[in-house]
Amino acid sequence: MSKRSLICLFAAAVLAAGVSPLGAADVFRAQMLTGKAPVEPPLIKIQIEIKEWTTPEEIRAFQKAYEEGGTEAFLSAFGRADKGVVRFMYSRGFNITVHAALTVPTEKGKKVLLFLNRQQWDPGYQKTMGRYLFMAIELKLNAKGKGEGRFYDDAQIRLDPGLGLIAVETYDSTPKLLPQVQEVIKKVEAQK
Repeated sequence: MSKRSLICLFAAAVLAAGVSPLGAADVFRAQMLTGKAPVEPPLIKIQIEIKEWTTPEEIRAFQKAYEEGGTEAFLSAFGRADKGVVRFMYSRGFNITVHAALTVPTEKGKKVLLFLNRQQWDPGYQKTMGRYLFMAIELKLNAKGKGEGRFYDDAQIRLDPGLGLIAVETYDSTPKLLPQVQEVIKKVEAQK
């Protein structure tokens, strides 16, 4: 490979690193405390890529599926919704589909709520699965897109079709802390 080709390849890689993943409308990067040191890494990086946000109409459709067909119908409708992905970025990396993604304005910024089907996100960890069916991520961001969050790997959720919201009702295990969260600002938006 020529020197010129290597320079072009390097430049393309640098540009690609600064751009959000293809198809993602919003990207968030965080560090999560695993609570598994010294056996596993105490801190891992995660990246959240949201393609589209859940609308109040979609939440009402989830509620209607539940009312007309019960839990199985709701779980089927919820499982078909694909709003993005959470990427656990470490040696045993794992990707989990986001089935509902909400953003709620707050006094000082916004809250991002993500809901996923519960699954074992760490294939090397031998913890028994909990009693609830979902996982949730809650990010609290300031006006500059920085903040903190929590990852609930065993959560019960509640639909509020009147307000068009989904919330964590309760959870079984202690949530993992995300002490550093940053919204990735796209280059085009940053130039405005």
